Parts: sequence; structure tokens; C-alpha cells
Amino acid sequence: MEIIRTMGGTLTYEDGRHRYEWNGEKVALTVSAVAGGYPVNFGIAAGWAAKVVRENLVASEIPTSFDGDESKLAWAKDICGEPNRQTRRAAEIGTEVHRFIEDMAHGLEPDLSGDEDVAKCQKSLGEWFTENIDEVLHTERRLYSPKWAIAGTVDMVARLNNRRKEIHVIDWKGVTDLDSRLKNGHVGQLAAYRAMLEENGETIHGTTLVRFSRATGVIDPVSFSDEDYANDLAAFEAALLLARYQPRPQVF
Repeated sequence: MEIIRTMGGTLTYEDGRHRYEWNGEKVALTVSAVAGGYPVNFGIAAGWAAKVVRENLVASEIPTSFDGDESKLAWAKDICGEPNRQTRRAAEIGTEVHRFIEDMAHGLEPDLSGDEDVAKCQKSLGEWFTENIDEVLHTERRLYSPKWAIAGTVDMVARLNNRRKEIHVIDWKGVTDLDSRLKNGHVGQLAAYRAMLEENGETIHGTTLVRFSRATGVIDPVSFSDEDYANDLAAFEAALLLARYQPRPQVF
């Protein structure tokens, strides 16, 4: 368990359960939970899952007969389990990439993974890191906001290797399709982390989202300036309100 003295109190984090506590009380909401609750079209997730199942079905050898209903059900479950398998695979790649970048941030020279897909992502992000990061200030830093009563972990806070040596909040996100639009929640996370650091009296000049294709390793970094910050922060606070909202019906 990590124990962090911050914001006039004590923040603890238990990795196994992903549980935050503030002064001994469980923190009910995290930044990622709020960001994951941004309004989206209901059909997006279902459409992706249907597409993945369809592709898996076409690529599979369809049995000409089944040895009873249980055999038929097991085959159907395997076909329909492909979205979950891809989600777990995405998480595995993300974990390995984050670990690689964190090692680099600590001045190490980590070896590329033996997994080709992971190695492509590590190589691309490692090259971007070397070219664009002047100084790493924090990695995997636990944060708490007394104003919002939420906690979270920021991937990285770093000074960029640009003319103004700006300090940015940086987040690494693996995606399936780089041509797809930015996820609102990903942008909201960055704004929230910036606000939480500023609440702690720290100076932050901007935020950077480094998206990378898990299939190819190609990266697509995008930054958000002060002009975007007010709207991004307002959207996050609206999502936070929705995350806490509970209807209170009255009995007739």
C-alpha cells in the first residue's frame, strides 16, 4: 500500500484492489471512472462487439455438426468471447508499454519486449519520449482533490523539449484505430489531472495525449493549450456531476 502526504491529508492507494482512501475513508470516485462515464452513443460499444464477433465467425471453421446442445453452446461462447479477449490483450499491451516508458523516465534502458506487437509500440513511444521530453518531474503520481473529493493517478508530468520548456501532463493511450475521433473522456482525464496539480499549487502549461496504434505502433500525439482548458475542465465537471447524480423519486 502506498501512503502519500498531500493536500493537508493522507492519501493511500492499494494496487491490488485499485482502492484509494483519503484520511482513512474510501474515495468513492476516481478520475478514470468519471472519464469513462462521458455520454457516448449507445450503439458504439455494441457495434464494435458485433463487428469483432462477426470477423471471428468468418475466420473460424464452422462445425458441420455438434455433439449435443452443450457442444453447440461452448462453440457459440467461444465465438462471442472474442471482444473480451481483445480487451484483455489491449490491457496487456498497455501495461507493458507503460512499464517500458516508466523505466525510461527513471533513466533506465529497458529492452524491447519479445512480443512483436508490444515491441513496436515500445519502440515508437520510446523514440517520441527521447525526442520530446526534456525532464521527467513525476511518473505514476497519485493525486487527490479536496474540492472534488476524487483521486487518480497521472501517467507523467514532464518538462517538454520545446522552446518554452513547458510543463505538461502526459497520458499514453493505446487505440484500435488512429483515424477514429478522440475520446472525450481521455481529454477530460488530462484536464482533471492538470486541475488537481494546480489545486496543489503547481504550475502546468498544458496537456499532451500520446495515442498509439496497438496494431502498428504508429503514434499520434496531440496537445491541448490554455484555449481548450476551460471547456475541457467544464466538461469534466459536468461528467463528475452526472457520475454522482441519483434520481430521488417521490412515492405517490
